[in-house]
Amino acid sequence: MKHVIFGMMLLAAAVISISAGQQPKPVPAKKGQEYGAGVVLRDKPTPMASAIDAKMFSETITIVGKVKEVCSVKGCWMIVTQGGKKARVTFKDYSFFMPRNLVGKRIVATGVLSVETVSEADARHYAEDAGKSKKEIAKIVGDQQEINFEATGVKVL
Repeated sequence: MKHVIFGMMLLAAAVISISAGQQPKPVPAKKGQEYGAGVVLRDKPTPMASAIDAKMFSETITIVGKVKEVCSVKGCWMIVTQGGKKARVTFKDYSFFMPRNLVGKRIVATGVLSVETVSEADARHYAEDAGKSKKEIAKIVGDQQEINFEATGVKVL
């Protein structure tokens, strides 16, 4: 009897630990859908290119742009473009993901803009997640500089 109870306790602990590590699955992208902690709109959102040009780094801002790519594995990052500029958008504390059908849609996001050095290994990993060919991935050599936006919330426009 003790073995049965002990086995049930182990099974329950395993189920709890596995489910605690899972991230919420994103709902399909549709106009007005929000992800994460929501978007903070005090005024009009700043066009992403303007925020990059003004070097609005390390401060919480709300930007607007168009989604060019979403991580094809689980939606854990996206590339947003606006005015000829682009940024990799990641999600604060890995707490939410984006649906892969978000490509081509305009979004508004609240978070922090920064310049990041991405290792060659991570840059290749991102390219793989984006579905790039082995030939394209092999062309990535050395560390890469890129603009990053760590979002706390995203809304589909």
